[in-house]
Amino acid sequence: MTHWNLALDMAQRLRGHWRRSLRVPLQGRRAILVLHRVLPDEAAARLPHRAPYCLGPESFKHLLMSLVEVSRIVCLDTALKPHHDPRACIALTFDDGWRDNAEVAAPLLEHYALPASIFVTTGLLGRPRGVWWEVIGEGLWQGRATQRIHDALCDAGLPAPPLPPAHPDHAYSEALLDYLTQLRQCDPLTVNATAEALYPDLDQPPHGLDPFSVKRLEHGGLFRFGAHGVLSESLEPLSDARVCWHIRRSRDDLAKLCQAPLEAFAYPDEQPSARLRRLASRCGVRQALAGRGGWLAPQLDPLAIPRIPISQPVAQSPGRLYDWLLSS
Repeated sequence: MTHWNLALDMAQRLRGHWRRSLRVPLQGRRAILVLHRVLPDEAAARLPHRAPYCLGPESFKHLLMSLVEVSRIVCLDTALKPHHDPRACIALTFDDGWRDNAEVAAPLLEHYALPASIFVTTGLLGRPRGVWWEVIGEGLWQGRATQRIHDALCDAGLPAPPLPPAHPDHAYSEALLDYLTQLRQCDPLTVNATAEALYPDLDQPPHGLDPFSVKRLEHGGLFRFGAHGVLSESLEPLSDARVCWHIRRSRDDLAKLCQAPLEAFAYPDEQPSARLRRLASRCGVRQALAGRGGWLAPQLDPLAIPRIPISQPVAQSPGRLYDWLLSS
């Protein structure tokens, strides 16, 4: 981190603590936070190519403790209703349905009796299949079949990945982050198909929750599950028929698995277009969550409900968290 970035980071932390001392900005507010993974290793979660969507156990606990000091952590349905509580009402949501949601995040939430909603990519449920950025990113980071990954990506017409040095370091992690960001701009069907073909060769465990864990967590009463599509694809570039398949199939999958699946659908896209909102409505969705946004307004579009994304750097610092929330 450069001296300039260090100065900006310190300013953000101090501004967040100052804002918190005012004691007024959160009164009566409502928000939905969106997270993805909680890894068992804090140091692993802090690497640049993981930090945007991974927390470690310590940073996740910091996040929970910081939130309960200034807000009530509530279920999704409660957060969507106006309230007059002097503290904010905040709901926690997780996207994709990773295995570590059950293995790492759930025990901490159960310890503090805090509710959460998990939006599941149903094609990963208990199946030997991986999320494309994990297959490619971790395959390269761990140095497993790197030439095979390189050749498969290039043969598919995708950008060539940065091959790892003998000992991958922070700089290589940053290069991986840039590369994975570049892949997100490519055709999602091609990226997914390439990752699917690579997955069996990389000795990676299934990334998604298994059906038993979903049933166990739902039975405990603190967790509810909603649909997030069938595969890890951005919906925006897809045809209308493919979008509707994702929405209908994933909701049908959860209806067969869960006793009380959430009505809400979570888009994989950060900002759903008018076309996606229209297709969601056509598929019978009455509430749909975006992947980015701010606090909930009195009048909001029920098919584009905003959520505030939480990254590892934001979660590990109370000052940075308050500044991030109050700037959203």
